[in-house]
Amino acid sequence: MPKIKSNKNIDNKATKKKVVASDPKKIAKKVGKLPSRITGVKDFFGLEGEVFSTVLSKVIEFAYLYSFKEVRVPILESYELYKKSSRRNNDKEFYFVDGEKGEKQVLRPEITQGIIRAYLESNNPEELPAARLFSVGPVFRREKPQGGHYREFYQADFEILGNKKPLTEATLIAGVVSFFKGLNIKVQVQINSLGDGVCRKEYSSKLAAFFKEKGKKSKLCNNCKNNIGKDLLALLDCNDENCLKLREEAPQIADFLSVESRDYFTKTLEFLDELEIDYNFNPYLVRGLNYYNDTVFEFWPVSDDGQILGKSALAAGGRFDSMIEGFGGMAMPALGLAIGLERTIAKIKDKSALINQKNDDIIFIAQLGDQAKIKSLKLFEELRSLGFNVRQSLSFDSLKLQLEEATAMKAKTCLIMGKKEIMDGTIMVRDMSSDAQETVIYKKVAERLEKINKIVEKKIKIRKEV
Repeated sequence: MPKIKSNKNIDNKATKKKVVASDPKKIAKKVGKLPSRITGVKDFFGLEGEVFSTVLSKVIEFAYLYSFKEVRVPILESYELYKKSSRRNNDKEFYFVDGEKGEKQVLRPEITQGIIRAYLESNNPEELPAARLFSVGPVFRREKPQGGHYREFYQADFEILGNKKPLTEATLIAGVVSFFKGLNIKVQVQINSLGDGVCRKEYSSKLAAFFKEKGKKSKLCNNCKNNIGKDLLALLDCNDENCLKLREEAPQIADFLSVESRDYFTKTLEFLDELEIDYNFNPYLVRGLNYYNDTVFEFWPVSDDGQILGKSALAAGGRFDSMIEGFGGMAMPALGLAIGLERTIAKIKDKSALINQKNDDIIFIAQLGDQAKIKSLKLFEELRSLGFNVRQSLSFDSLKLQLEEATAMKAKTCLIMGKKEIMDGTIMVRDMSSDAQETVIYKKVAERLEKINKIVEKKIKIRKEV
C-alpha cells in the first residue's frame, strides 16, 4: 500500500509554495522592469485626468455655442496631404509609417488638412457649401520636447469655410478669449497681417536684400542662414538671440500690404476694439506654417496685471484662403485656429474648482445685423462673468433659425437684439416656454434675469412640495 503523506506535510508544502509565489524579489526577477513613459509624451492621471475631460467638454460646448459641426478624421494620413502645406522643414518633424505599395504615410502633424480633405471628399468640389467644422484629437511632431512642447499632444481644431469678413475674425478671436476666461486663464491676442501673395513676394525680396547686406548673414544662426534662399519669413520666427536683434532692424511686412489687405486688417482691429479685446499688433508674427495669408494671430497667457507669461501660444491660427483651391476645390476663403489642450491645462490655476462648476439654465442671445452681433458679444461676456449660462449662434443671420436653435438646446430665456433695440437702448426678453415677451432697458437686463431665475426657482420648489 502506498504511503499516505500527512496533512501536516501537505500544508507545509503549500505554505512554502505560497511564500515563494508572493516573494516580490522573485516576481520582479521573473517579470522584469516596467518600461517608463517615453520622452515627449504626457499622462493625464487622477485630478489631471478629470481636468482633461472637463476642458474637453468645454471645448465641445464652445464649438456648439459658435455653431461648429464636429468631423472626425483619421490620425494616419497620406504624406502628400501635408507635403505642400505644412510646417517649414517638415520632413524632419514627421513620424513616417510604411504604407501599402510604397506609399508614404504619416501620423498627422496637424488636423486642418484632414478636415479640408474630408470636406472636399464629402462635397462636389465645384459647389462647396459654407461650413463651420471642428475636430479634437492627438497630433504628432518629431521635435525637441521643451517648455510645453510634446511629440504627441491634443489639439482642438476649428475651421470656418466660405466666409471672408473682418467681423468673422473678430468674433472667432473674441470667442476664444471668452473660452480661456471661462477657464480663469487671461490671454493677450498677438495679431499681424501677412497680406496676399503679391504683398509677400515684394516683401520677401526686400527682406532678402536686407539679410544679404554685408555683415548681416554672418550674425544669423545656422538654420536662418539655410532659410535665406528657401523661406525668408522663417527668419522672423526664429528665437535665437542674435537673430532677434537683427530682426529689429529689418523691414516690416505692414509697410508692404496692398490697399485691400490693409483695409481688411484695419477693419478687423476696429471690431476687436469695439469688442474690447486685449490685443497687441505684432509685426514679427508670421506663424510657423507656409499656407497663411492676411490675418494671423496667437493667444499668449498673461498675469493678472497684464505681464506676458512666456511666448508659448495656448492657441493660434489665421486665414488660409488658398488651401482649398490648392487641394482641387473651387477658390474659397478659409479661417481657422487650433487650441493646445496640454498647454491650456498647464495654465489652469484652480483645477479642483474647475471640475466642480455647476451648469445653470440656458439663456440664449439672438441678434440681427452686424452692430447687434457686436453688442450681443459684449452682453454675452458680461452675463458669463456674472455666472449666467449664456449661449448664442453666429452662423445664422435669420431670427427664426436662431430661435429654433435656442429651442433645440432647451434655453429657458431668449434675449433678442436688433436695430430698433440698439437705437432705443433696450432688449427683448422672451420666455421660451410661454413665448411671452417684454422689453427691458439694456442696462437692467442682468437684474431682470436674476428676478426671472428667482421666480423659476420658486415655481420648482412649489411643484416639488405638491
